[in-house]
Amino acid sequence: MNQSIYFIGMSKNCFPNLKNNINYLIKYKQFSNFNINICIVDSDSVDGTKKFCKNLVTNKDIDSLIEIDNLENSHPSRIERLSISRNKGLEYIKKKIDNSGIYVPMDMDLDLFSLTDFSELEKLIENFIDSDSDGLFPYSTPYYYDIFALRKKGWVGGNNLLISNKLKNRFLIFSFVFNYVFIFRQQKHIKAFNEEKIRVLSAFGGIGLYKIYNDTLTDAKYDVSKKEIDFYSEHIFFNAHFNNLFISPKWNIESPAEYTFFKSYNYFNKWIYFLKTLKNDLKNIYLKFKNLFTLTS
Repeated sequence: MNQSIYFIGMSKNCFPNLKNNINYLIKYKQFSNFNINICIVDSDSVDGTKKFCKNLVTNKDIDSLIEIDNLENSHPSRIERLSISRNKGLEYIKKKIDNSGIYVPMDMDLDLFSLTDFSELEKLIENFIDSDSDGLFPYSTPYYYDIFALRKKGWVGGNNLLISNKLKNRFLIFSFVFNYVFIFRQQKHIKAFNEEKIRVLSAFGGIGLYKIYNDTLTDAKYDVSKKEIDFYSEHIFFNAHFNNLFISPKWNIESPAEYTFFKSYNYFNKWIYFLKTLKNDLKNIYLKFKNLFTLTS
């Protein structure tokens, strides 16, 4: 097959998972019938990532390392830094692409491939190319975690993280309730869907497949919300340039524990978490009124 697949990974101080993901891709490159191109876009890593990737480029195991350093000094927002890095990846593809290809954005801090063997990934890409899908994303198992980038009517139709944050700032107490209603409850178990493909307006989940063409790279870019820069996913802007986007329940990555911790708690630990958040809410209320009385006295 002459189709080119561009694996573009974002990294920052995530060496263990990055190493595992890259080693997988290097072996997959030898297995696959596709033309595999691997590029890492690194921002400010100090954990050995740069040296590791530079050696791989020298040995021609991967194709490129793009270094974007000192981003934190000039761009305090994580979402803005990610947008800049992801757009650098698109610029890299634009220089390489010959009419069309498959773009695979990756967050290298996640374990992306432990649930997918080489033949499964090859078949996944083959089926995607032959399908009417413009974009395809995995379902993190057992719970879908990335509601930040998700937009699907009847599931997450708006910016739930922003709504939760605004309510917590307004009411100061019972932050757990807002987290539960707008975040935890929306992290659905994989068994909640029986569809072969779940149509969405936007999604991500650490990795994705996109069909791209020369004109796609002219228009499609990652961006940030000027009003709510830290609460609006850069993927929302990028996905708006594609029509047929789906999540596949058959393509799985492990749910990151730091995002789905509450879903894995037993009943007792959920109560402990609730009490801890309540204690923290009361502490913040106390500090706020203390500061208010200090200023007025």
